[in-house]
Amino acid sequence: MFIWAGCFLPFFLHGQSGNAGAGSSAGSSGDFPEPVSRSAVYDDFDSSWKIPNPYADLQPVFVAESHGDSMSLYRRWLQELAEEELAEMWQLRERFAYTSFTSRDLHYRHPEGVQEGNDTLWIRLVDSASRYVHPFKGRVTSRFGARWGRMHYGTDVGLRVGDTLVAAFDGIVRVSQRNYSYGNIVIIFHKNGLETYYAHMSRLLVKPNQVVKAGQPIGLGGNTGRSRGPHLHFEVRYLGVPIDAQHLIDFEKYELIAEEFPLCKNTLYGISASGARYHRIRSGETLSSIARKYRTSVSRIKALNGMRSNRIRAGATIRVR
Repeated sequence: MFIWAGCFLPFFLHGQSGNAGAGSSAGSSGDFPEPVSRSAVYDDFDSSWKIPNPYADLQPVFVAESHGDSMSLYRRWLQELAEEELAEMWQLRERFAYTSFTSRDLHYRHPEGVQEGNDTLWIRLVDSASRYVHPFKGRVTSRFGARWGRMHYGTDVGLRVGDTLVAAFDGIVRVSQRNYSYGNIVIIFHKNGLETYYAHMSRLLVKPNQVVKAGQPIGLGGNTGRSRGPHLHFEVRYLGVPIDAQHLIDFEKYELIAEEFPLCKNTLYGISASGARYHRIRSGETLSSIARKYRTSVSRIKALNGMRSNRIRAGATIRVR
């Protein structure tokens, strides 16, 4: 009906106008009528008319998160990934002969297979799937080397109590505990055999056997243990043998010096070209226990060190090979 009116109504009006014109003026029978505007035809229609929305009256309903939701699946995926990485780390632990991978012993207990003589072993620090993150961007206050009549095996970085410390590389936490000398300490084992130490913390944020990523918070800076002020004591070791961290890391630019690192007599402290090995005596150790550890004899250790008796002092360093 609407189309019919739109199509024929103008002709109807045209006829009416023609008749009226003929009656009023005979000479104007050939004139065309005034045009009718389109708005005049559609005035009776509502131009705002729209298709009704069948969902307009529906109210939103809250649906609780279910086990199959995307966030739940994402968390499960992260958990499975962490379990896979943990299993991989345990296999690497066996590869590096960690026969006693426990928190009872801070340092590696069986340093067999450490590079001796003139051989050099190159290890990769980072790859396409990993990265390095500086543990804490502070000023170095004490370096690796002899200090106050004893050996200092780490690099100290000044900080304030409560500053966040992060893992330098991906790895698995081997030690997270309090120690008399190191205070609150975290030791992380890495895939390439290196271990990094983070000592004197005020608070521990990780647990043993926990997989951590580079940059993940592991503790808060502090002044615990044998310390003369708030700082991070940072160590790097390979199979228990200390390495000067400044051979790997630029502590001013907060980045690695190179992506690979050579393990040899020049970078491993206590390893000489002749294959000599040294041991720092711990409290409770005897010459017999040290000899068993390094698979040698008491008489051999005494001969290497010019000793006449079996008496030893904790903290002293002796040659065992």
